[in-house]
Amino acid sequence: MSEPADCDGSRVLVLDADGQASLSVIRSLARRGVSVTAGSEHRRSLGALSRHSDASMRYPRPADDPGAFRDRLVSYLEATDHFAVVPTSDATSAVVSRYKPDLADTGTAVGVEDWERFERAYDKRRTFALAEDLDVPTPETVAPDSLADVERIAEDLTYPVVVKSRSKHVWTDEGELVEHLVGDDDYAGGPAELVATYRRLLERNEEFRDRPPLIQEYVDGRTVTTVGVAEEGDLLAHFQELRLRTTPVSGGASTLIRGICEPVMADYAAEVLDALEWTGPAQVEFMWTPDGEFYLVEVNGRYWGSTPLAVASGVDVPWLHYCQLDGYSPSMPETYRTDVVQQRLMYGDLKWLHEQLGDGNVLAVGPFLVALVRNEQVFFSASDPLPTVASLAQAAGLLTDRLRESIDLGE
Repeated sequence: MSEPADCDGSRVLVLDADGQASLSVIRSLARRGVSVTAGSEHRRSLGALSRHSDASMRYPRPADDPGAFRDRLVSYLEATDHFAVVPTSDATSAVVSRYKPDLADTGTAVGVEDWERFERAYDKRRTFALAEDLDVPTPETVAPDSLADVERIAEDLTYPVVVKSRSKHVWTDEGELVEHLVGDDDYAGGPAELVATYRRLLERNEEFRDRPPLIQEYVDGRTVTTVGVAEEGDLLAHFQELRLRTTPVSGGASTLIRGICEPVMADYAAEVLDALEWTGPAQVEFMWTPDGEFYLVEVNGRYWGSTPLAVASGVDVPWLHYCQLDGYSPSMPETYRTDVVQQRLMYGDLKWLHEQLGDGNVLAVGPFLVALVRNEQVFFSASDPLPTVASLAQAAGLLTDRLRESIDLGE
């Protein structure tokens, strides 16, 4: 692969520095000789505590005030010398993409797609409309414009279905970003339940008035992803993952994950990214059914939470992305490992265990402890100990808050 000959003097601002994806980006780039500034909405982030970053900056929470977040980044980048700025979270990536021209005017490379292309992946309605012309299997997906539409088509759908937001974050009239995650009560087993579910979501979320949620056929299976770096739609380097455990169990963030190699899924992902004409990091998520088919679930045009697994398995996505921003074309490593299993103890697998115990499954303690002993930990690093200490402290704080809530509810 072509690589920059010299990284000395290059500096990258990595945003979302409290997340595991950003911590992985920070560690990866620093090992290659890139100087890293850790950016976060918190005063002391995990990334800022890492020995691999040598500077930090703080910004307003992007979901609360995207404009203030943009203004802070612009003023900071104008006053400093950074080669690139790289977001990793959903909300931050969306805001950075939307205001990419403002950030690029500071002379900084912006590590996310242009808004026009970003929104094709960000808006599931547009993604699945585009996928209709591809050879990629997709669940039946309907985009109603109103509750009346739902009432009209409810009898004709295949059940069960799930009602989901068109994007993880929805822009409000006030300019804020509101997060919407799929919960257990967003599934419907029949027409009447669907209408009731849809009505409840519209009543509770004003932002859905202009962007009504989708209705999608529920596909049973295991969550798998193809991740990597693309250039103008060409998937240049990729890695594939299988989620062994998630929280919530019904489907969510991975808490135990391993690498796999499935060429058919890779071909499907490449076809989707080609249709999107995508450049940069991306995650294409599928549901792997018991009969061996892969159904497209969503596309995330950004870094993903399990980025550390790809790096540990031999596909150093942050470095490949850096090379791309510096004008070099990344190429696929000759091979990658599929024997690395990572546990996200902080704060995922602990939540998984709590959920299992809450359902009365005391036997879940066994596989949890086995993973704790046998598998790699995401945040933990003997050579970079401060983020480990901080994550433990944060976990203790969360546990204390939950205990207090339980005591208050008991009273």
